[in-house]
Amino acid sequence: MRKKKVLVAMSGGVDSAVAAYLLIQQGYEVAGFTARLWPDKPATSSKTQLHQSNMNEEISESASDAARVAAHLGISHYIEDLTEPFGKDVVEPFVQAYREGITPNPCVECNRRIKFDAFLKVADQLGYPLLATGHYASCVRDALTGEYRIKASEGPKDQSYVLYTLGQEQLSRIVLPLADYDKKTLRKMAKNAGLPVASKPDSQDICFVEDGDYAAFLERFDGKASEPGDFVDGSGHVVGRHKGIEHYTVGQRKGLGIAAAQPLYVIAVDARCHQVILGTADELMSRTMQLSQVNYISDQKPTEPFRANVKIRYSAPAVPAIIEPQSPGRAWITFDTPIRAVTPGQSAVFYDGPYLLGGGIIESVARKDECI
Repeated sequence: MRKKKVLVAMSGGVDSAVAAYLLIQQGYEVAGFTARLWPDKPATSSKTQLHQSNMNEEISESASDAARVAAHLGISHYIEDLTEPFGKDVVEPFVQAYREGITPNPCVECNRRIKFDAFLKVADQLGYPLLATGHYASCVRDALTGEYRIKASEGPKDQSYVLYTLGQEQLSRIVLPLADYDKKTLRKMAKNAGLPVASKPDSQDICFVEDGDYAAFLERFDGKASEPGDFVDGSGHVVGRHKGIEHYTVGQRKGLGIAAAQPLYVIAVDARCHQVILGTADELMSRTMQLSQVNYISDQKPTEPFRANVKIRYSAPAVPAIIEPQSPGRAWITFDTPIRAVTPGQSAVFYDGPYLLGGGIIESVARKDECI
C-alpha cells in the first residue's frame, strides 16, 4: 500500500520537529519545509531548494535547526522564501492597524494568509497533497455530515483560536498530530528520539517584533514617530497627555502615568481624534460587539441567530453569547453578561463545546464613537 505523502511545516522548534517524528511513526511519507518569513540572515535563494546535513551558513537559525532535525530523521527538507507575502499580508496590515488605533492579532492573519494558503501552494509545488503543522488542535471528520471540524486541544496550549479562518477545502488537506500532547510530553519525546531541538526554548508570540516593543517596531518599519495627544475621560475632559496611540490598547492600566482617585484603564483608542479614552473598570465592560470578516468552518452557513461560547482573545475563556449573522462576512454578538476589555482588531471565535464553529474580527463595541 502506497504511503500518504505529507509536507510538515517545520519552524525549527520542538513542536514541529515532534510532529514530523510522529508522522513518520504513523507510516506517512514525510518531508520537512521551512518558510523564511522575516529577514534575519540572508537566505541562500528565493527558490525552493533541498538541504541535507551539510548546512549552508547563510541559512537562518530556525531553518538550520529544522534541517538538522530533518537530517536526523532521514527526510528531505526544503526552504522557501516567503518574506514578500508575509510582509504584504501580515506585517503591513499589522502596522496599519496600530496606526489606526486598533490592536490586531497578526497570528490570525499569518494562519489565514501564510500557513494555510501560501504553505499549501508550496506543498502543491513539491507534490505533497497533505500539509502538517505543530498546532495544538485536531482536525476530525464528522461521520454524519462528512465535513471536517477543528477540535480544541484539552491542554493549556490549545491553538484552535487562530484556525477559525479555515474552510473545508483547506481542512481536507491538513494533518494536526499534536492535539493529544502537552509540551512537557513533547520535549520528553524529542529527547528520547534524539531530536537536536529537544531543549530549544519556545518562540515568542510575534516573531517579527523581537523585543516586544511594538511602537519602536512601527517607527522602524514606516519611519513615522509616535505623535503625542490627549488622554480624555468619558465626558471629554482632558486628564493628561499620552505619548502616541500606538502605545495603548483597550484594558491597559500600566504605563498611563495618570494619578486618579481610582484605577483608570484604556477603554477606547480614537485615532481620528488622536485621543486615548480612559475610564474605570466598570466602563471597561460591554455586552455587544460588531464583527467583520466572519468565517464559518462548515459550508452550511448559519442564517438565524444561534448560541455559542465565544473567546474574545487567545487567552480568554469562552463565555456564552448569541451570534446574529448579518450580511455576508458580518455578525453581531450579544453576551449573556458583560465582559471586560473587548478590543477592536482582536478576533472573536465561536465554539460549540470543544468544536470550533468560526469567528471574525472585532470591529466595534457598543460605545460612543464620536469625538469627545
